[in-house]
Amino acid sequence: MSSEIKVDTISEKTSANGVAIDSVTLKDGAVVGAAFTDYVETDVAVTSGTTLAIDLANGNTGSVTLAHNVTDIDFTNVPANGTSSFTLKATQDGTGSRTLAINKVTVNGGSEAVALTQGNAGITLSTAANAVDLVTFLFFDAGNPLVNALLDFKNS
Repeated sequence: MSSEIKVDTISEKTSANGVAIDSVTLKDGAVVGAAFTDYVETDVAVTSGTTLAIDLANGNTGSVTLAHNVTDIDFTNVPANGTSSFTLKATQDGTGSRTLAINKVTVNGGSEAVALTQGNAGITLSTAANAVDLVTFLFFDAGNPLVNALLDFKNS
């Protein structure tokens, strides 16, 4: 995944929403002194299937309504250097009891591996119909992901 920032000339000292623009410094490929006040991530629609195909070039958050038991997750365009993440909002369909196996995860077309979880306990999704869980995959140098989950979101 690569990014490009192109700055021509800033002719005004206010942004589109009327907020004053301060200076931003680009130094050795890093943005220094920036505060993102209107930060938004793209929510990628992930198609339910026995394999989930997730392309980090499209964004680093996504959502899927599970209509299948997932047996494989394939990530592409995970940066080879540095840290990256993907957070998946997994919603059970009206039937519920769908599973999400993390024992077959591939990164950038590599070999299948078991994602790493706290205490080697794995992840068990909420099973109720329409249940919502958040599963985050954290990658270091496109390696095998560390996985954390926040489970069983409900209206109280």
